[in-house]
Amino acid sequence: MSMVPGSIAYILVLNWNGWRDTLACLESLLRSDDPAFRIVVWDNGSSDDSVTRIGEWARGELEVSCDVPAELRDYVQPPVAKPVDLRLLDEHQLADDGNSRVLLVRGARNLGYAGGNNAMMRWALGRKDCGAVWILNNDVVVARDTLTSIRVAHADDGFDRPVGSWIYHMDAPSQLQVCGGQRLGIGTLVSPRHAKRPQDIDFLVGASLFLSRARAQALGSFNEAYFLNAEDLELTYGYALRFRRQHKTVAPFLVAGRLWHRESTTQSRNRYLHAYYYTRNLLYAAHKIGPLHGWTTYAHALARLVLATVRGRGEARRGIRQGMRAWRAGELGPHP
Repeated sequence: MSMVPGSIAYILVLNWNGWRDTLACLESLLRSDDPAFRIVVWDNGSSDDSVTRIGEWARGELEVSCDVPAELRDYVQPPVAKPVDLRLLDEHQLADDGNSRVLLVRGARNLGYAGGNNAMMRWALGRKDCGAVWILNNDVVVARDTLTSIRVAHADDGFDRPVGSWIYHMDAPSQLQVCGGQRLGIGTLVSPRHAKRPQDIDFLVGASLFLSRARAQALGSFNEAYFLNAEDLELTYGYALRFRRQHKTVAPFLVAGRLWHRESTTQSRNRYLHAYYYTRNLLYAAHKIGPLHGWTTYAHALARLVLATVRGRGEARRGIRQGMRAWRAGELGPHP
């Protein structure tokens, strides 16, 4: 397959103890009607034999067993032809990638959402043939024309805007989950809510984030201090503010292509950690936006703490309380 240098989209998929979802995602991506892509799967130090399972799938020894609704089965079945052109490397071997269609990287430890995606972006942007990066959750299934739709929308854009996708619920495929990104909140409150229209988007969600090479380099990397949650907010909200000041009548983001997402597949496994990271990191992000945003968001965290207590949600209550404590103590990075 011949490709024009610089035209390849590098699709970046982060896996952490979720190989079943990742296999469904890969099956759908390999059906894309746009051939100019490579896939990088970074395994974030999984403990569930994810690397072994993904390798078995690539050799044709393991079929996709992820529970996908009947309406979406055509996107993952029948299985794509095997073996898949996949190369397995450890994270320190990336210079020897062999130009495979799928690169599976065995990470030594869990770098979090930010660290894992940053590692993939650094490597992809170091490739001369990389024209764009598409950051994609592993717990999604994409339509065949999604990448094509994104490319067409971006090619016609004179502003080189980041592109999000129309994201639907995996378990209710006709129900829209989020249009590209989220609204910041109400007034000065930083409490992200799913956007339903492109013009409402304040920041793009990391479940599907397409950036040209130039835009990715201009935005920089995710804030690894957050580890998990609010990295996408910090990365793209500041850009949106600057863009709106300069182009008052133009939306800062594009939305194109369809995909279906299992919302919070990773975080729902541990309600305490989800509440902890969400609370702590929103407080950091809100105070960076401004003091009033910060203290309004802190008051909202107190209200969520009271509500979780009243409703008897012990894990959420404990996570919110510890997240607030960690913010006051200046703690960042992975949960201790």
